[in-house]
Amino acid sequence: MSKQSDEVIRVVKKYWYMVALALIVLIALWYRLGIIDSYIIPTYGNTMYHVGIERETILTQYYPTTELSYGGGFPNFYVPAYRLLIVSMCVATGIDPMIMSGLMTIVLGIMVLLVLYVLAYRLSNNLYVALFAAFFFIMSPDITIYTMRPLPEILGLFLVPFTLLFVIREDWWLASICAAITALTHQMTLLTLVAVIGTYMLFQLIRAAWQYYKDRKDREAFMKPLRTVLGCLAPIFVACLTYAAWLVYSTGSVNIMSIAQVTNHEGNQVDVALFLRVGVFVLIFTVIGLFFLGDKLFSRPGEPKDPKGEYGLSTSVDSLLLIGAWALITLLLTFNDKIFYIFPDHKFLIFPNFMDRYLTFFAQICVIIAAYGVYAVLRAVDLDILREKP
Repeated sequence: MSKQSDEVIRVVKKYWYMVALALIVLIALWYRLGIIDSYIIPTYGNTMYHVGIERETILTQYYPTTELSYGGGFPNFYVPAYRLLIVSMCVATGIDPMIMSGLMTIVLGIMVLLVLYVLAYRLSNNLYVALFAAFFFIMSPDITIYTMRPLPEILGLFLVPFTLLFVIREDWWLASICAAITALTHQMTLLTLVAVIGTYMLFQLIRAAWQYYKDRKDREAFMKPLRTVLGCLAPIFVACLTYAAWLVYSTGSVNIMSIAQVTNHEGNQVDVALFLRVGVFVLIFTVIGLFFLGDKLFSRPGEPKDPKGEYGLSTSVDSLLLIGAWALITLLLTFNDKIFYIFPDHKFLIFPNFMDRYLTFFAQICVIIAAYGVYAVLRAVDLDILREKP
């Protein structure tokens, strides 16, 4: 009997992690099956506008030069990546674009979960933090809502963390390619990505200056962040150039102030109730995670770390700076209507714009920070399982 018990324990220890991750993915998939459970997919926002362009592209084998939305008849300002993704899948499979929009929403929703899982692992070098991030993904109402809507934003919710994954790896070629695709997904996705990478670049520049001030003889200490600064310029430049090229091609100008999304100042204000849609438990553990990561960033060299031989986490300064940049920028963009309230007509350039949409990008980084928060709490109570690699 004891041998059987030992065998059961061995199997559980060996496979519990993969079972837990698979269960999270299955729950996320189950959430989204309702998209194709009814006669027609949910028509949130401009779903029908996108399907109209997709159907027109399939029928004519040519991407329309004029827009159908906002009354139509003017140059097509919508960036085409999402629409062309649906079109290509329809042409390849013969499935109607209405149905394909629902199917691809399910696929992209799961891909958003998986990319956050991978990115959380890359930032923390800890499988438990990655698992907790996947768990919080299904706990966030805001993420659930925006990964169930067949709109370009869902592609952006995948591409932003996917691009940042290559940024933290300092794979600038792949980061630039992903940035170019992101630029063709949605204007707000482009702004989010460029602003996050730009702020991360600024943080690295400050870090380089501080290292130089401390000890200019330690050349590598300040040259490493400077190389990162130069690397960050690549995806920023490629993303902006790609979007500018699309504007010139589609509208004949690089003037974004005239496009309908800007002139109409789309977006809803984020009040307390809407902000809590990030997830109450997600936000609670996000606060804990912020304190934990702040301690990691400002802790003195030589402070005690995980005992030798124990499985712990290893979050680099680069990772901490990227997390900080992502959280800061998406929070500022979420409340861009409040930040620019000082202007007489309450408008500044493209702002206010897409406040409630930027909230979802903020929710994504909250999911990762909250995962650190859970890890910190469980380590504080000395949970033994965290000391072993799953």
